[in-house]
Amino acid sequence: MNVRTRVETSRAGSGGCSSPERPRPVSAPLFFVEAIRPGESVLLSAEDARHAVRSLRLRPGDDLTVADGRGALAVGRLEVDHRGQASVEVYDVRRVPRPSPRLTVAMAPPKGDRLAWAVQKLAEVGADEVVLVRAERAIRQWEGERNERALARVRAVAREAAMQSRRPFVMSVGSVAQLGDVLAPAAGRVVMLWEDATEPLRHVLPPNRDVTLLVGPEGGFTDAEVDAGRGSGAAVASLGSGILRTETAALVGATLVLASFGRLG
Repeated sequence: MNVRTRVETSRAGSGGCSSPERPRPVSAPLFFVEAIRPGESVLLSAEDARHAVRSLRLRPGDDLTVADGRGALAVGRLEVDHRGQASVEVYDVRRVPRPSPRLTVAMAPPKGDRLAWAVQKLAEVGADEVVLVRAERAIRQWEGERNERALARVRAVAREAAMQSRRPFVMSVGSVAQLGDVLAPAAGRVVMLWEDATEPLRHVLPPNRDVTLLVGPEGGFTDAEVDAGRGSGAAVASLGSGILRTETAALVGATLVLASFGRLG
């Protein structure tokens, strides 16, 4: 259920009867465009135009928001021509800073639709990046064209989730990486979630530093992978006594990290 919408009903006029109006968004819908320039109209893609007019039932003159995914954010009014092509007349442009500290979730991709679910929810709560990781016990392995098709699908999911949650930046989804590449020394802190860890996640989070959260496959990380993590300087942490699915652990861990940043809650 979209908690940011409400349905309003019109009042009956003299000699008339009341009829329900279309649902109207509480906040202006957000769409992504290639570039935003003050004083210029920007075109919506054909897919976004259909979504605006048919799904959201927006009309010419309605307010909406557009972003370029790189920090430019603008308010404008919808215009629709006779061919159904939609554009936005921009009248207020500003730049918004990227949230900080930054959160990257590096996870072994789960099977089926669970990866798309994880990407959707991580984008909604505000994670900055998802990196898919090859792990020894991972069942899902991508190679070649299959890899590229799957990445294109989940990147589209991340974009749609950013639009739905009104986030001006689209969470990036990186290519499949080796575990060692994720464990390489970085400016932030790498935290590996492991079911046998004894240190709670909240105890190992650094103040005001970027975090890369490592989430293993259904079978968990192997002892050798955990040793490699510790050897590279990564913290090894637990989410509690329960055993969570990969996508659940990714979402719970990300939520806790973002809350510690002050970006949630």
